[in-house]
Amino acid sequence: MRTSRKIILIPAIILAVLTAGLFYAPGFLAYSTHYVKVDTVIVLLGPVFRDRDRYARDLVNQGMADYLIIPAYDKTYHVEYGMMRLLLNDQKGNVERKNSILPQYYEDTHLELIKAKKTMEMLGQKSAIFVSSPYHMRRIKLIVDNEFDHRYKYYFSPTPYDRSPLHAWELNASDWKKIWREYTKIVWFMIYSPWTR
Repeated sequence: MRTSRKIILIPAIILAVLTAGLFYAPGFLAYSTHYVKVDTVIVLLGPVFRDRDRYARDLVNQGMADYLIIPAYDKTYHVEYGMMRLLLNDQKGNVERKNSILPQYYEDTHLELIKAKKTMEMLGQKSAIFVSSPYHMRRIKLIVDNEFDHRYKYYFSPTPYDRSPLHAWELNASDWKKIWREYTKIVWFMIYSPWTR
């Protein structure tokens, strides 16, 4: 009798854990913090970059930072006299040399964040707001925590312009696909991250 109860109880517990995991999966990815005025806003690349870039520029225009870094495009903008201007310097070459020695298994977001840190170092910056889509934010936080030390202050603010439902019952098939892909990338980062320190 006890054995049959265990046989029923174990799958029931596993099913309950999986159901809870699916229920909370979207909300866990959509990590965000409060933020204050910082040195720079860093926007990460993705499928709908326009929404991310728009929000990052909103933050700069609201006076939350004087710089905007787009590491994927090796672009850094600076606000001068109320206008956002592209900085012309040799950052691109220095960053590319740094990335050329990195392992092939680093995923793109990780490479972008390494570029962003290098740019911040060159500009003498110590604080940033990271911007991306809501489902991208948890992975960004994990990588930033790995790459940036206690000398930096950083905050996370997902773009409000990207439709990313946070409740399981609101998701459609394409949303689940994005979520599954994000969790796969998080697992991959956690597998290789012990060798990045």
